[in-house]
Amino acid sequence: MLNLTNGGIKMRPRKIIASDMDMTFLKSDGSYNQERFTKLLDRLDEAQIRFAVASGRSYWMVEDIFQNISARIDCIAENGAYVRAQGQEIAKQLLTVQQIRDFEEFFLSRSKNYFILISSAKQMYYIGDLQEQANQGLMPADWVKLFSPGIKVASFDQVANQDEFIKVTAMVPEAEVDSLIAEYNQSHGDDLRAVQGGHGAIDFVHGDCHKAWGLEQLLQHYHLNKEDLIVFGDNLNDLEMMQAAGTSYAVANAKEPIKAVATKMVPSNDDEGVLAAIEGILAEI
Repeated sequence: MLNLTNGGIKMRPRKIIASDMDMTFLKSDGSYNQERFTKLLDRLDEAQIRFAVASGRSYWMVEDIFQNISARIDCIAENGAYVRAQGQEIAKQLLTVQQIRDFEEFFLSRSKNYFILISSAKQMYYIGDLQEQANQGLMPADWVKLFSPGIKVASFDQVANQDEFIKVTAMVPEAEVDSLIAEYNQSHGDDLRAVQGGHGAIDFVHGDCHKAWGLEQLLQHYHLNKEDLIVFGDNLNDLEMMQAAGTSYAVANAKEPIKAVATKMVPSNDDEGVLAAIEGILAEI
């Protein structure tokens, strides 16, 4: 186990605070209060509390958001399939080439207009036209900029043997999300599982992989238990971690199933509810 260091004395953290990103920690425009959070991160370090991101996003996207403070943040990326602690990879679940080919066939056989993202730890590949997705209202305009560093490919076979793959995502019309998730999960059993990613995104990971699995790897790394875990979430891909944590907070804009399992409620993402709650947690220490 890697230890935190304070004044030359090695120690383990007392707790982990983990937050979903989109529509939970981040505001609706994708921003966050950098000054307020950086001050909180300093206070969390002093209190021996680790802050972790638990997101459906790729790790490199999380790095891009936090820039020069990203090394101070632990990360559960790709809906739990990729875990980093104190700057080091500690766990990952990889997809096989055949699993990704089956996924590609499932979606492209239903519509040639679906947009597919294939993620590794450090790179993203995509099938489709980024700008056309935005023009048709199938992807938020700011996501075009977000995904533009990716590599466009005609099919997955172009890169099948060039990388290790962690997650695949399909961008579809939001009205089709629920039916496609149900159809995929019913026809593919427990091998791969489809979950909502927000804004018409459907994420696919291993059937036993979710944010709670990733957080369990982090807890084991620090020799902590679930009572030491505090989480924040808003969407259905946060459900397992909300149920697994000792304390769970739902933002005011969360979906009803998330509110139903949360132990506490906080203001919305746009009202910086996560940051306000962390300030409250620190005030009680």
